[in-house]
Amino acid sequence: MSILEQRSRVDELVKLGNPTFENFYPSLYLDVKSPGKASWIIRYQLYGKRRQFKIGSYGTDHEELLNLEGAIKAAIECRKKLNDGIDPKLDIERQKQPKLITFDDCAQKFLEKKRNKIKTTYIYERVYNNEIKSHLGAIRIDRIHSYDIDNVIQRVLDSGRPSVANQVLLFIKRVFKIATKYKLITCNIAQEFSQSEDAGGADKKRQRFLEEHEIEDAFSIFREHQHKIPTASYIALVLLLILGTRKMELLSAKWQQVDLKRQTFKLLDTATKTQASLIVPIPDLAVSLFQDLKLLSGNSEYLFPKRKASKKPHIASDTLNDAVASLFGVAYGKRKPGPNYMANVDVEHFTIHDLRRTFRTLLSKIGTRREVAEKCMNHSLKGVEQTYDCYGFFPERQAALNNLAERLMPLVKYKPLLS
Repeated sequence: MSILEQRSRVDELVKLGNPTFENFYPSLYLDVKSPGKASWIIRYQLYGKRRQFKIGSYGTDHEELLNLEGAIKAAIECRKKLNDGIDPKLDIERQKQPKLITFDDCAQKFLEKKRNKIKTTYIYERVYNNEIKSHLGAIRIDRIHSYDIDNVIQRVLDSGRPSVANQVLLFIKRVFKIATKYKLITCNIAQEFSQSEDAGGADKKRQRFLEEHEIEDAFSIFREHQHKIPTASYIALVLLLILGTRKMELLSAKWQQVDLKRQTFKLLDTATKTQASLIVPIPDLAVSLFQDLKLLSGNSEYLFPKRKASKKPHIASDTLNDAVASLFGVAYGKRKPGPNYMANVDVEHFTIHDLRRTFRTLLSKIGTRREVAEKCMNHSLKGVEQTYDCYGFFPERQAALNNLAERLMPLVKYKPLLS
């Protein structure tokens, strides 16, 4: 059949519109669904399996529509790829994928993969945005040298943060693993770096918790520096001590999770590290904290709405970290070291997560049973207990948090806004 006869045949089939699947060239088929609507299909066999995919719709009205000649040309290209052992369908899909060129391209690909697997990626994002992006982000991944990686790690080490240096190295290694996987580099130079020799060394389990006199002194410094610790941040720090939640469980919470009549705060399974929801009892002395947050948050659905232009609708993960670190004079992110105000009251360095360790330590100090304290922390049970022990210890947790609040509120000296 000549090309003119084939054109006439195609026009006829499309005009009639009867369901048809007809071959017009090796691997090329016209799939007619209804009058005036038809698609060009490539069908082939590779590794013993039959595959097919649509290359375009039939027509001649505009460039997106394929006439017979255009479809044949596409079929010829597909046959060439098959002869070279290339799957034409996968090759087309590969071309549609965003091109990974710079370190930032690969970093975003890594973060995208992490977001699909875990719900809390803010630690990875914080490390990348604060410590790595401005130094490596714009460089082509295949042009990054070992000394570029070493410089980034050394900057963090020079600021006195060995554990963050370890996180930086781990992130860089995972980005280079992505680059290796997609054949963007021939040599993975990040593999040559080790935590022990090039970064912060073996991570030591932190044992830091605040004694009660330290809590009182630290919060006095917080009150003296309201430009760094505004009221909402101060309340957040108090609640982290009294409720024992993880930082982002609190900072990303919405008002629909809070019931002040029942004095409960629900941690959602989508926001917790253990992916387990928990009803946290709000101590009597902490109700005023939530009432003040309601005033401060206005019409926002979040307890802690964002303060500046941000991708997230609530305050960022770094907000409290940065504020507390600055009072110790510690360089954080792009900020330079400053005066150590905490030295004025002899409070040694602590982090936001140390408040959670302080919470757990104080629960033991006031005589809370281990299983109740662990439930307050929303820690997962081990072994068969995880399967069969479904008791939530709510009354016991309520009593424990009330006792703890009575002990802590005089130390933090919070004054309600409407008092």
